[in-house]
Amino acid sequence: MKKIFTLLLIGIFCIGCSSDSDSSSSSSLSSTPMAKAEFDTKNFGIYKGVFSGSSGTVLINIKNDSDVIKAVLVIDGTTYNFTCTEDATLGQAITGLTFTSGDMSFDVNVSATGDDIAVVSSTIPAHPGATFNIIKEYSTDLVRCYQGTYTGSAQGTLNLILIDQEIYGLSRSNEEGSEAQFLNGSFIENQINGSFNGGGFSGSMSGNNISGQWQNDLQESGTWTGRRTL
Repeated sequence: MKKIFTLLLIGIFCIGCSSDSDSSSSSSLSSTPMAKAEFDTKNFGIYKGVFSGSSGTVLINIKNDSDVIKAVLVIDGTTYNFTCTEDATLGQAITGLTFTSGDMSFDVNVSATGDDIAVVSSTIPAHPGATFNIIKEYSTDLVRCYQGTYTGSAQGTLNLILIDQEIYGLSRSNEEGSEAQFLNGSFIENQINGSFNGGGFSGSMSGNNISGQWQNDLQESGTWTGRRTL
């Protein structure tokens, strides 16, 4: 089952993860999927992901529990509620569905089955190079989103998405003018493994925390940490 994404790929960077104990759990974080079973193979439902251009998460609700289409984008801890005045038809591909909040907006395309969602354009003032990585949540598969940073030979943000045994994500260097790059991998028996252009990553999880090391083909390396925020 294909569960993917949106825009951009650049840079070289690698991560590994070792346990980072966290005995606390946040009651605001869902332990079960929000997505309804009747939409598992349809375009309606719940979509979650991460944001780069600063750092954040995104949640899109396309008529999952009502006749409303809406989204919530959290950037650097500030929540923005997006509305949509357009409509969507169950089981039909969606093109250019526009979400707005004040002077911010973004447009998405969604396949008829919901397996593919793409942010095709966005206007997020004060956040140049805004990039989204979003996937569909299923009634049987909870999507968990983590925000973090990496340090060492290079520094930047690191945001990951976990669903079932799959990992997606975005990283972005703190260097001026840098762009986001997509990450992907696997999550099996609490272990994270994956690859991307110029490197690979591995590690584990403890509670709501993930952490570890990174290394790329240029022999740059360091550590990273992240925490679940959605």
